[in-house]
Amino acid sequence: MADALNIPIIARGKVIMPGDDAVTYKGRGGADFRQADPHKHIHDLVLGDTSRLRDLHDTPMAEIIDVLAELGKRLSLDDNLRLQESFQLALRAGGLAEPILRGVYDALPHMFSAEGMAALVEKTIGTRYIDGWVPSGGDYDMVSIRAIGTRQLHITAGNVPVVAAMTIARAGLTKSDILIKSPSNDPLTANAIARTLIELAPDHPVTKHIAVAYWKGGDEYMDSQIIRTSRIDKITAWGGMSSVKHIQKFLTPGIDLTALNPKYSMSMVGRETFENEAAMEECAIGLATLAGFYNQTACANTRIVYVESATDEDSIGRVVELGRKMVTAYAAIPPLLSVPFVERNRELEAEMAAIIDEDDFYHVEGDTLTGGFIVSKFNDRVEFFDKLNNKVVNFVPVDTLEDVVKWCDDTTQTVGLYPEARREGLRDTFALAGIQRLVSLEGGDPMTVYANSHHMPPGSPHDGIEPMRRSVRWVVDMRRRITTWN
Repeated sequence: MADALNIPIIARGKVIMPGDDAVTYKGRGGADFRQADPHKHIHDLVLGDTSRLRDLHDTPMAEIIDVLAELGKRLSLDDNLRLQESFQLALRAGGLAEPILRGVYDALPHMFSAEGMAALVEKTIGTRYIDGWVPSGGDYDMVSIRAIGTRQLHITAGNVPVVAAMTIARAGLTKSDILIKSPSNDPLTANAIARTLIELAPDHPVTKHIAVAYWKGGDEYMDSQIIRTSRIDKITAWGGMSSVKHIQKFLTPGIDLTALNPKYSMSMVGRETFENEAAMEECAIGLATLAGFYNQTACANTRIVYVESATDEDSIGRVVELGRKMVTAYAAIPPLLSVPFVERNRELEAEMAAIIDEDDFYHVEGDTLTGGFIVSKFNDRVEFFDKLNNKVVNFVPVDTLEDVVKWCDDTTQTVGLYPEARREGLRDTFALAGIQRLVSLEGGDPMTVYANSHHMPPGSPHDGIEPMRRSVRWVVDMRRRITTWN
């Protein structure tokens, strides 16, 4: 297609532009692109010989951080033509509006701050362990341990482009060789960052161990050729359940899969919220922020709100009032985080229309352009809870917040809570049930709520695991003991 964008394959310092073997892919939102046929470049994409990792293995972490920090300085959207191209494609192919996507891209340089990366390595692995062999000390001084970089395949998600930057940073910080399979709704961000690194430091070991390409999900030939113990040690899959199940077909002993499966998030509101108007206003702002940031495209977005409430008419009326306050609060969220939708979600609106006359069971307000809500008049979610989007939230009354545990498992990522006074009595119960993050709905303004729920220290767990620590291989070196064991 004449208007398809040419995207290169990045192969460890080489830029392979589409030529006679080019393949055109149908991108989302009409964002079609051309790339060299990945089937013909498999040997460019995989490392194979593990001895070729020695250059990165021997590079001091301080030097790696220096080059990545310099990379970060070159990731300004205003100055980087590669990122500008990526940004325009992501606008067409992704689900984020321009102000939100710009805010995401503006955050990329901060992800490569030297101080933050140094803290990340120290917290998750320990710089001594990635740079050398560390004696255990004492009676076990003959035992040394080292964290060794691995060959990795990353199947990244495209809902938020920071995943591409995060993946490249983590690869360098674990001294690992990575192949990134780009998603169709963000086929260029990882590519643009890798090309910027090539322009900055073409011969650096970090540059020589990054490959980026796109191929269709479910391409059994590509996956069967790449997912082999002779070529890959670790896989990180950010895709949906169908993607993860497809990858699992090729797993054999010796290949470790970290599956960052789709997650669902919710909020819990205690009965104290209804004691005064100020509490309801503060809670509504918190709910609007957690439901509305990034226009409800992230795993951390609230889609269901469990409210400690009876189901009589007056009690349901108070829940409806809270829902209305939440919808009103959507308008106060800065465009950096949320904007009105330009297209309706026809499927979701059809579901809402189907229950709007079921007054004994539901109260429905709003739409999929500016947001809305559904109040269940009984203790359960709507049947289409998995389709909630476009800042439409389901409020579910429960007798006590402890009852919400039955809806929690290891797919439950972020749980918003109001008021804070309930935290101590709930967090252990919900942690045991499987949730991965408990955040506050308090704060009173959207940016405060957003900051309180997202600003975590470097090296914090992600979806209940420590991906960087899992990305390395921990090797034990046991020397001959000089003295006799007593």
